[in-house]
Amino acid sequence: MKLIVWDFDGTLADTRPLIVDGMESTLRALNKDEALLEKWLTCVGLPVEEGLRLTFGTNDEMEMDTILKIYRSYNWTGNSHLIRPFPGMKELVAELDSIGIKQAIATSKRYKALAPQLADFGWTNTFHPIVTPDRVTQPKPHPESLEVCLQSHTLQPQDALMIGDTLYDLYMAKSANVPSIGVSYGFATKEQLLEATPITIAGDVEELRKILLQQSN
Repeated sequence: MKLIVWDFDGTLADTRPLIVDGMESTLRALNKDEALLEKWLTCVGLPVEEGLRLTFGTNDEMEMDTILKIYRSYNWTGNSHLIRPFPGMKELVAELDSIGIKQAIATSKRYKALAPQLADFGWTNTFHPIVTPDRVTQPKPHPESLEVCLQSHTLQPQDALMIGDTLYDLYMAKSANVPSIGVSYGFATKEQLLEATPITIAGDVEELRKILLQQSN
């Protein structure tokens, strides 16, 4: 294992409080049923536009424009205090770096939103490359994001490992022929993640740490 490619939301960072607050604000502004929140949470891992389209069940472009405008008007930056790395994650990322394992990010979060969050955690220069939907032609679960990571380090699929908390992450890895590990502390359950047949599934960061250190030997 020469390269670990991380998902961000629900894998490196606990972003659920911010994601929930942002969607609750959007639903109130649109006067929509709050039950749509659960549908939205199943779409975490997809690019925002696709997730919103699935959540609200619309192909009407005018309606989508309205939804996107209201969603983006939420004070995402001002509420960034709601986001934090999962307990033990900063230490794990630093430990992996110290033993020479390269680390990258492949996320469905746009770079403009991701960059300040990485800066808050002291991770601005930790991951290379950082692949976001605005930096590829086809985002998750298409394999392009992982292919970019492999090309950046001149590696073969078997040299890398994808870690993610949704089926979008794991199916992307499967399509790219990259081994994967699922984490069940994010947005999907262990049972759901098993559908994509990852190497294994970690229930918390400490369990993930043990798995990764074993893989690195």
